[in-house]
Amino acid sequence: MPKREGEAVFSFSRNMYPRSSDAELCLSCRGAKMLCGRSFCPVLIKAKAYASTPWSLNSAVLEGLSLGVFVGRAGYPRVYAGPTVAPPGRCGTDTPELWGGVTFEKFIEFRASVLRGRHVFRVEDASHPSSLFERVQEIALASTPPDSQLFTESPPTFAPFVNEDAGPFGASVTYKDFSVKGLSSESRLESAYYDFDLDSRLAISELYRKGVYVTSIQKAFSLGMLGRKKVRRLVPTRWSITAVDSTLGMELVEQVKGQPSVSDYSVFHVRHLESTYVGFLIPGRWSFEWVEAWQPGTVWNLLGRGASLTSDREYHTGRSTYAEPGGCYYAARLASAEYLSSIRRQARVVLLREIHPGYAVPLGVWCVREGVRSLFRSSPVRFSSMNEALSYGILMTTLPFSKWSQAARLLVESLRQTVLRLDD
Repeated sequence: MPKREGEAVFSFSRNMYPRSSDAELCLSCRGAKMLCGRSFCPVLIKAKAYASTPWSLNSAVLEGLSLGVFVGRAGYPRVYAGPTVAPPGRCGTDTPELWGGVTFEKFIEFRASVLRGRHVFRVEDASHPSSLFERVQEIALASTPPDSQLFTESPPTFAPFVNEDAGPFGASVTYKDFSVKGLSSESRLESAYYDFDLDSRLAISELYRKGVYVTSIQKAFSLGMLGRKKVRRLVPTRWSITAVDSTLGMELVEQVKGQPSVSDYSVFHVRHLESTYVGFLIPGRWSFEWVEAWQPGTVWNLLGRGASLTSDREYHTGRSTYAEPGGCYYAARLASAEYLSSIRRQARVVLLREIHPGYAVPLGVWCVREGVRSLFRSSPVRFSSMNEALSYGILMTTLPFSKWSQAARLLVESLRQTVLRLDD
């Protein structure tokens, strides 16, 4: 049935509802008894988050707090770009580095209230921006979220938008104009923006060394605000996140390779946003492996009967192909290299992430970067042998080593090499 004038559009994902095999359990529970074993009911969380909206349906002007920016990739090289806006009276930030302690359900509720502004730009508009596009760029320069107004072409569309890399949004609206007030610029970003002769890779590195948040650098890069002016381009958010993580990660890895190796076997463990992280630091030259195990009932293994694993790795010489797990691999590698750089050591790094059934909606790559950072802020347990470290680390997960070994090739190699040395 067509939408009437001034009427919102509601669309619910089939993933919002339980599997048919879970229907009897859910009918008995109805979100009250937590019979599935989760700490909250994902069905109710999603329904509550997406079935209502704080945004006015009929207003031609929407006001709120501009938290950040989003650039889509559909239609490239003509893409949708615009601010992400929180409704009036809602406090928040689009900077994951400041989200310490946030729970899964609170994050989903917050993101469901965030509006995604859409306006078509050409990717080359970044090299000669219009006044409208410059106002969007100002959001990426802001030191604190400014007040904003979107002058809309049509009512907001309330169809949950789930982005694996950037996280979910609750609504979107096409705007024809946009204004901000109360804006103060972050001086380090502003300096890089006006340096039209600075290569983008150097700009990314310099901003990071000066202490600018990785996510702030990603936003500026996405809006084509870094690099030589003539070649500046809009970069879809998904690509910009991985590009910045990869650039910074590779730079830190090269520094780490010149450091001495760790001398013992360290195991780190943390629970973060419905995931268990286990990290192994193994004596030897730099190499890296990232392994994900998606339990049944999680967003990417909704109908599975057992855990589904994906992984990829690199050895001392690095890698030339895109990693199988996507952006999460590069986010985890960056966080790992940050830690090794801070202790001035190199190591074989193997990271296991077990995703539990409460992980009902993709949160974005940021949750892996911050999860691994949290992992390496925990106190390690140290061992004198690989076998002891492995036995301890695997016990932190619900899966046996036989299951992890199907994907954790570097972990298996490290164990075998230890056994071979003992045999010698």
